[in-house]
Amino acid sequence: MSKPVVLLDPGHGGYDPGASYNGLREKDLNLMLALKVADRLDGVKVLLTRERDIYLSLADRVAISRRAEPDLFLSLHANAGGGRGFESFIYRGLGARDPAVAMQKALHAEIMGALNRWEIVDRGMKQAAFYVLRYNPRPAVLIESLFLDNAREAGLWREPPFVEALAGGVARGVQAALGVPPGGAAAGGARESGSKSAVSGGGIAPGTTLYTVQVGAFAYLENARQRLSEAQRAGFSDAYIYQKQF
Repeated sequence: MSKPVVLLDPGHGGYDPGASYNGLREKDLNLMLALKVADRLDGVKVLLTRERDIYLSLADRVAISRRAEPDLFLSLHANAGGGRGFESFIYRGLGARDPAVAMQKALHAEIMGALNRWEIVDRGMKQAAFYVLRYNPRPAVLIESLFLDNAREAGLWREPPFVEALAGGVARGVQAALGVPPGGAAAGGARESGSKSAVSGGGIAPGTTLYTVQVGAFAYLENARQRLSEAQRAGFSDAYIYQKQF
């Protein structure tokens, strides 16, 4: 029986740092948390939209989800804006029977259970029209873990016991959302990069007809290179520049 698939999406990255307060950058915390969660997951196939500090647009992230077809897309973020606490989101246009509704409940309960000892405020399960929720073809949840412009909560991100507890809560939440029994403390999931493994591989059979899709024609090489880079970040490993002389 195949394992359920989760696509972890560390928010921001590259030239987009996200919230930056008290000496912390959201993009770094999101990636650190995603990698720790991936290492704790057992019985789940784990994909990531990014495994290093690179920029991905919101459309890139949705495109990776579309190709990977995960059972759950989980976007990881930290918050800012003068508040405090933890909150989770699903798309506001979903019906009560949508799988994301139950998945949000499972994730939220496990994460808050892990954060209660630090007396973290539960800001609730919410709905929003965030791009990665609205346009995602797969069940999608977005979490906001504490406020970086709150001195106490920023300080907690520097405490290893807190970070480990948060990662454990997220991992247990993913397992609960996907109906997978919790693994042991030393359990580890096989980690793959969503931008790589979401692309189909294999050879091409003789006689197969291929259709080329052009995503732009440019008079300047630098513009072509920029579009190529965008396509590669979105997971199109076979994208290339074709030069035609007139």
